[in-house]
Amino acid sequence: MSVLYNTTYLRLYYDGFAHALETEWLRRPTSEELRAGLQIGLEMAREYHVRAWVSNLRRMPGISQEDEIWVRTVWFAQFIQLDITHIAVVESRSRLIRSGVVELLERAGQLGPLSTGYFASRAAARTWIMGGQLIPGQRPFLPSANSDLTDIRAGL
Repeated sequence: MSVLYNTTYLRLYYDGFAHALETEWLRRPTSEELRAGLQIGLEMAREYHVRAWVSNLRRMPGISQEDEIWVRTVWFAQFIQLDITHIAVVESRSRLIRSGVVELLERAGQLGPLSTGYFASRAAARTWIMGGQLIPGQRPFLPSANSDLTDIRAGL
């Protein structure tokens, strides 16, 4: 995998073999950083013709309500125009982020074909993107708004 973009708050990776883009949030971004980072992700996805997106939210503690609205109305409208068929989410420790992501991706599934997987680790998410297979001994994580990541075994 090659690093396409690297800042103090976000790292973007590209895996040419899997035709996948990975966004790894390194800390809570400011509103400006969040929006810029997500827009850069869209641009890279278009440029590299990605078919899969790994969204690593492990270190993302939350976003503002205004940013959540922007993601749902502005960014997501652009995201669903891409040819992405798989999205793997490395779950945030924040219940608010988890429930928001689940709701957003459920909406995506209603708008077009999008296979979605939720994982406790980056390795498990990337393995699933590569072939849709779980590492032996793992199980997929199907989140709920009140799920507790300490009970998740996938990818640990």
